[in-house]
Amino acid sequence: MFSFSRREFLSSSAAALSAASFRPPLWAQIGNNSASALGPLLLGVDYYPDQTPESLWEEDARLMAETGITNVRIAEFAWALMEPSEGRFDFDWLHRAVDILRRQKIAVILGTPSAAPPPWLSQKYLEIFEVNERGEKLHPGGRRFTCPTNQTYRRLSLAIATEMARTFANDPGVIGWQIDNELTLGSSGRCYCEYCRAGFQKWAREKYHSLDEVNRNWGTAFWSQIYTDWSQIPVPLPSGADPNPGLTLDYYRYQSYANASFSDEQLAVLRKLCPKHFVTTNNVGLPLDTIDERMLYANLDFVSFDNYPGFFKMYMEQQSKSGAVPWEGITTAVALGHDFGRSLKGMPFMVMEEQSGKAGQPTFSPQPDKGQVRLWTYQAIAHGAMGVNYFRWDTATFGTEEYWHGLLNHDRSKSPAFNEIKQTLNELKSLGPELLNSQYDADSALLFDYDCSWAVKIQPQHYALSYTEQATTWYGCMSPSHTGIDVILPGADLVKYKIVYAPVVYVLAEGQAERIRNYVQNGGVFVSNFRLGAKNEASQIVRTPLPGLLRDVMGVTVTDYVPIYSPGQKVKFASALAGEDAEVKLWADILQPQTAEVLGTVLHES
Repeated sequence: MFSFSRREFLSSSAAALSAASFRPPLWAQIGNNSASALGPLLLGVDYYPDQTPESLWEEDARLMAETGITNVRIAEFAWALMEPSEGRFDFDWLHRAVDILRRQKIAVILGTPSAAPPPWLSQKYLEIFEVNERGEKLHPGGRRFTCPTNQTYRRLSLAIATEMARTFANDPGVIGWQIDNELTLGSSGRCYCEYCRAGFQKWAREKYHSLDEVNRNWGTAFWSQIYTDWSQIPVPLPSGADPNPGLTLDYYRYQSYANASFSDEQLAVLRKLCPKHFVTTNNVGLPLDTIDERMLYANLDFVSFDNYPGFFKMYMEQQSKSGAVPWEGITTAVALGHDFGRSLKGMPFMVMEEQSGKAGQPTFSPQPDKGQVRLWTYQAIAHGAMGVNYFRWDTATFGTEEYWHGLLNHDRSKSPAFNEIKQTLNELKSLGPELLNSQYDADSALLFDYDCSWAVKIQPQHYALSYTEQATTWYGCMSPSHTGIDVILPGADLVKYKIVYAPVVYVLAEGQAERIRNYVQNGGVFVSNFRLGAKNEASQIVRTPLPGLLRDVMGVTVTDYVPIYSPGQKVKFASALAGEDAEVKLWADILQPQTAEVLGTVLHES
């Protein structure tokens, strides 16, 4: 196999893609065996034959093939058709769809449908419903309204996944599976029902073994919350005051475990019955931090993410008090998500849903500018994607996502980006699987820590402090260096990086502190900022001067910390960092240097 890194691609792609014609790809020159070892090219669309008249399936498959599409993802929301009543399965329609696509040499990724149960299930089993963070029970009619812990729902989800796997295990048209759909993205994000409470109690018992350890780690002496029986442990619902930070942080950890184990149950069946198929799941990644995705993807074959830059920009503007959000910020957040997707398993990832047109419900984003969809595709490829599926093939004419536009318009005419996508697919095929599956070289890393993000969310300390916003801003400052960036999680090997950036390391475990210490002692550069080492893993304030476990590494002592609420304070830089004075807007740690060199000094307004 030829060696060709994405860094080389970035430096040479402009000339390659502007050429009048493409040379034969490398894999075509070295034979089919090497190409097949890399797996199939995954350059496709998300398709819904369950929502499309069957009379149009042949036409769809033919046009997909002419467009250059190699695969589709289907059936992830078709539970009601596949199991119209409990225990009665009907896959005939799905067989017909898969066969039509296969005849056009279009491979199928099947989605298990547990994100949206059918009405017969939600009517019969009232215990399956999610309870949100306000204690409100969700209702049927949409999607992602079910509890990941509930054993009834797990059993029924596993049953439909098992029947799908048995039915399509040897189907030549099927190449892989997507488990569920966007576990990280729901109206609530976490469930707080009685089944999750029981699951949390069991999880806490397995983690701490004794109630004495629970009480010590959570500091339950505060407000007279000492637990004397495991059944007394609550979930962090509204209770007249802010919840216990240690309990809440552990509950967020538990919810990650619950969702990952829910996925792993289906994975075990798919591995057993379909050993030749790959298995993944799709999610929205960073800067969304609902679930620890390291746990979610640990046992899957590769990472898949969804990418909707235009919709994300519209959503951010709706949430923002200041109105317009610049494209630069959206581009940075998207790039952060891509680098995170690649770094999670240290291998190329897939974009399972890429925006192809106007997107959203009930309002929708603008039509992407000419060339913008192609640009989003190449941004993903440059950051480590080995495959891209555009969302969606034909725009829905009914249902909640009527305004989530695809490659075909409502009247089945070609969308404004159709030919652009066709061009992009042909370009990517010409580049070949060697490049799409090549590794990514990174000299620097951004450390992202779910514990820190969640702990800051639980206790922001400043109304404007957001861990994910800090991480995105830091990533944006790193990007102009044009060096490769990995987005790593605690426990990652730091040795291979020249420099590691770690914003707001609010929660710091002893093991992580020791890894950072060894890294610095061996010549690595570690960059951090305020609130460094303020809390331990149990979300308790450390009893030593800050920055706690890293005081010797940083060579300073924090003598005070000051949230900033009024303008006027500035930082004057030393000659080594010559430039204009910087404004202090959010927070200031007042430092007493020991071995550290002072490069900037706060100037107080007189």
